[in-house]
Order: sequence, then C-alpha cells, then structure tokens
Amino acid sequence: MSALARLASDHATVAGSLPVAVVARDGREAALGVVTALGLPGGREENWRYTSLRPLDEVRFVPQLSIDAASVDQARSLLPDPLTGFDRYVFIDGLFADALSANPGSARGVSIDTRAPLDAAFGQDGADARFGALAVAFAPEALSITAAASATRDIEVLFIATRQGTESASYPAVTIHAGEHARLRVVERHLGAAHSATFSNAAIDLQIGSAAQVGHVRVQQLGAEAIHFETLRVEIGADAGYTLDTVALGARSARTTLHARLAGHGARIGYAHSVALADTQVNDTYAVIEHAAPGTETTQDYRGIAAGRSRVAFNGHVVMRSGAAKSASQQSLRSLLAGPGAEADVRPQLEIYTDDVKASHGATSGKLDEHMLFYLLSRGIERRVAQSLLKWAFLTGLVARIAIPALRMQIERAFAQRFTGEDAAVAQELV
Repeated sequence: MSALARLASDHATVAGSLPVAVVARDGREAALGVVTALGLPGGREENWRYTSLRPLDEVRFVPQLSIDAASVDQARSLLPDPLTGFDRYVFIDGLFADALSANPGSARGVSIDTRAPLDAAFGQDGADARFGALAVAFAPEALSITAAASATRDIEVLFIATRQGTESASYPAVTIHAGEHARLRVVERHLGAAHSATFSNAAIDLQIGSAAQVGHVRVQQLGAEAIHFETLRVEIGADAGYTLDTVALGARSARTTLHARLAGHGARIGYAHSVALADTQVNDTYAVIEHAAPGTETTQDYRGIAAGRSRVAFNGHVVMRSGAAKSASQQSLRSLLAGPGAEADVRPQLEIYTDDVKASHGATSGKLDEHMLFYLLSRGIERRVAQSLLKWAFLTGLVARIAIPALRMQIERAFAQRFTGEDAAVAQELV
C-alpha cells in the first residue's frame, strides 16, 4: 500500500474519534482532499529533491488520542531545565500534558488555549500546502497563543514524541497572534528519546500585528531515527519585527517549509538557522521570504555542518514584489563538509519585481580549514579536539544571537556533545 493510500485508510479509521471542537469533520475531510489531490511530494519536485519520503513507507498516520503513564514517565525524563520567567506548556505526542506544565494559565493580556479550534485553511496558505493540510486532517489538539495590544509574555512550548512511527504519529499545531505593540518570546522545542523512530508533522502559524515584536526560538532534538516535517507560516505587519532562531540536531529525516510574508511597511525579519548532523541524517529547508510592502527588511543566515554520510540542504528564496520599493535583503548561506561521504546543497534565490531595492546573497560550501587545523595541531592540541573547535567556531556566531542565556547554554552543550561524541571532557572545554 502506498503512503498516500495508507494515509486515507488511517484517516478513515480515526475520523469519527477526532475532536470536532478542534476541526469540524468536513474541515478535516477537505484538508485530506488537499493532500490526496496534490499527492505527496516526490524526487522530481525541485523543492523536494533532497528529502526522501521513503521513511514514510512504514509510518502510521493515526494520532494518539490519550496519554498513558509510560509516555508521561518517558517525557518527564526528557524535559530540560525550565527557563526562568517562562510559562511552560508540555505536549506528549501532540496532547497537552497538564501534569508536566508550569503556570498553564492566562497572563494579563495573553490568552492561551490548549484545545483551540483550527481554521480549515490553517497551514495551507504558503509555499507548500500538503503537510499543513495533513496537520488539519489529523491534529487532535491545537495550541493558541493570543497577545492583546501591548501585552508582554515569555512562553516555552515543548513537544515530546514518545510513540514509534509504526504505531502512531504526532501533529503539533500552534497559532500565535501578537497584537499591536505586543512583545512575545516563544521557545518551541521538539524532543524525543535518543534512538526513537517517531513521526511528527508540525504546523505553526504566526500573525504579527503592527509594531509588535516576536522572538521565536525553535529547537529540534528528536531521536536519531525520527522523521520530522514542519510547516511554518508567518505574516508580519507594519513596523513589526520577527526574529527566528532555528537549531536542528536530531531526526533521521527532517524537512522545514517556511513562508514568511512581510505584509506591512517597515516589517522586518531576522532568520538564523543552525544545523549539525552526523551519520546518515538529512535536514532540508525550503525558506520563502516574501517582501510585499515598501521599506521591509530581511537578514538570513544559515550554517550547516554535515558529518559522516549526512546531508544538509537549504533553499533560501527571497521574493521582492512590485510594491516593495526601498526594501532590503541579505542572505548568507554556508555549509561545512566534515565527513568523507557528507553532502551539502545551499541555494540562494532572488526574485525581484521592482526597482530601488537592495539585495545581496552569498553561498559557500567547504571542508575544515586545513591551515587552521594545522595551526591548532602545531600548538599541541589533539586532532579530535582541534576538529571540534573548528566546528564550534563555524556555528558560534549564530548561537550567540539567542538572547536567552539559559537556553543558549543548553544549545551550546548539545552542539558540543554532537561535535565530540561521548567525550564529555572535550565537550565541557568547548562551552
């Protein structure tokens, strides 16, 4: 049975049990129709050429509808230290876990609903509708964060995958609405056991009002055999700012589709993406940033390290619409090949339909600098330590941009462990 046929069969199995308060039955059927009509992506599609869907051959698309005690225990063991001043919302296999959450209530000016209704078009108005539609078809719960005008809040959301992909899937679904002049910091983490083979399909939708400021950090540390797809759609209003810092270390196969639209005059986005892979991991990102208003600004930085026989891929597509005069975009895409069979594919793209704009891009791929390596070796530093230092130097500039010290330290330690393997002493030296 093909993955598409199995998807339809799995949906028929659980359709009657999925909560209509989240998505009405006809809305789920319509979303499933989007997926079946378009079909799952294949290798002939240019924007999917680096992501194989073969790992989905054995996946069950049915979601979990309840949380058992074993999953709670496993999730508790995976929880990182809490971030001071942040409310914490924990989801296990896509379901809200009240017992593991902290301050799960509404703050002044900020309302949070863990079973919010999803619009039937959620996640589908972007660069690729298919996996956003898949979330609408199957998601048992959805998180909604709404900040009123001038409200301020720090929120941490953790999605922990515990079920094997051959048993069920998880569908993290989040909507974020920031009102005028609101200030939000959102930390979104996807976690799983070291060698678990989970399947998760996340969909995130952000609406950022005029002069609002949203800082968004996304960390993906799923198991080494996990499959993770995510669709992120962002609309940014006039004079609003959005910073997105993404860190990816986990999953056997990971794909991110981002569509950010700078819709209002003076809207800004700063996007930094850091990836470090090993063994045979694949991490593929397709990022479309659309300038639809004048005076908008984009900065985009990507750093990907591929070790072993892994592959990193990043397609950064910037579109300047006809009404985007006096806008500016800067892309810097760099990859590092740190293994004999490693592959890297970084592609900046500019599509400009107006005059009076500034746009620049650059892309490089290379191996560890032999001259720097020789220099470190000549100073008596062991080869494995020297290689780890050079890898860390490659990423440290992007990691340093994360403005939450405790989280930044956790990320630094995770990268250090990736670079040094099981050598805890060397990892400690790096951080």
